Order: sequence, then C-alpha cells, then structure tokens
Amino acid sequence: MVRKYFGTDGIRGKANEGAMTAETALRVGMAAGRVFRRGDPRHRVVIGKDTRLSGYMLEPALTAGFTSMGMDVFLFGPLPTTYRKNKRPFHPSPTALDRS
Repeated sequence: MVRKYFGTDGIRGKANEGAMTAETALRVGMAAGRVFRRGDPRHRVVIGKDTRLSGYMLEPALTAGFTSMGMDVFLFGPLPTTYRKNKRPFHPSPTALDRS
C-alpha cells in the first residue's frame, strides 16, 4: 500500500505524530535527493526553517537524507517565510521546513 504524505501544501501535522517525524524527514530527504540529482549536476539544496522547536528536530534528519544521496546542503537556519519563497541566491533546489 502506497502512503500519501504530501497534500497541497506539502507534509503537514504535529511534530512526532503521524507523518511529521524525523524518520519521515530522513526518507523525504533521501527520495528528493535521488530525484534532484537527476536534473542538476551541482547537486545542491538549501534548507530554511522557522523558529519552532520541531524545525531543530526535522532539519538534521532532512539534511542527513539529502547528504546520504550525495547532495550538498546549505543550512540557512531560521528565515522569514517571504524570504524563503522569493529568494534563490544559489539557484539550488529550495526546501523549507515551514508551517502556516
């Protein structure tokens, strides 16, 4: 049985409940890393987050998933949502740990 994690706004939920776990973040990073490597020879990704405590749990797991697939990861830390949605300084694949 295939599980559906992504809704119209990505993966959502409370931290450590349902799909919103470090294990899921690791698997998402690995799967996305596998896909991103196909189209970009530089293999780079930027991760931004907000200041909630759950971001500090999910960011390392997502990073581990990307790096295990050979991606270079740039951690921008906490950033305003508008910055994450509108800026692409390295032109890598943008990834956001975000909740609205």
